[in-house]
Amino acid sequence: MRTDRPFDVLIFDAGGVFVPHDNERLMARLASRCAMPDALATIRADHADPTLGTGETPVSELHRRLADELGYEADWEAFLQDWSCHLELDQDMLDLMTALSAHNRVAVFSNTNAAHWARVAEMAGAALDRFELYLSHEIGAVKPDLAAFALVAARAGVDPARCLFVDDMAENVEAARRAGFQAEQFTGQCALESLLETRGVRWARTTQETTS
Repeated sequence: MRTDRPFDVLIFDAGGVFVPHDNERLMARLASRCAMPDALATIRADHADPTLGTGETPVSELHRRLADELGYEADWEAFLQDWSCHLELDQDMLDLMTALSAHNRVAVFSNTNAAHWARVAEMAGAALDRFELYLSHEIGAVKPDLAAFALVAARAGVDPARCLFVDDMAENVEAARRAGFQAEQFTGQCALESLLETRGVRWARTTQETTS
């Protein structure tokens, strides 16, 4: 359905957009608890496993594998702390998305596993309630697979051509465009705000507008 808004849905990635993350920190933390001297190389390969993102491989299985194969010493609760040690929250960017949601339909489409998303939800709190969530471990597909973008469009009930997708990774932006979305690479909040203003996107400029 057409509206007076320039986009039917604004779709944002999480990691690298409103959730800064340092993957090297994560992998180094895990390796530091392992008995095997070459643990870091193995952890890098495991971290890139797309089945963690789709939910096909549960994070608990990764914990078991690290313990059995690399001598990872921490229990499950300590592992969860290690596993999310690299995640932060960009409150200013989250505030912008919240302000955008006052006048626009806003969604998050993220490659993430259940444990990482639980940490993001803990950090962000009720702010996430304003957004539609399309999470790889729930939809069973990851970016940059075109099938993942098709699933999001179908579940959102939208024409991709009427949506703007924003991601920090060029390969995901390129895939979104191949899937028919309008898409831009995230390079920072100032650049994003300039883009949105140029494209005629409105957002709440006051706290009262945002909460109404």
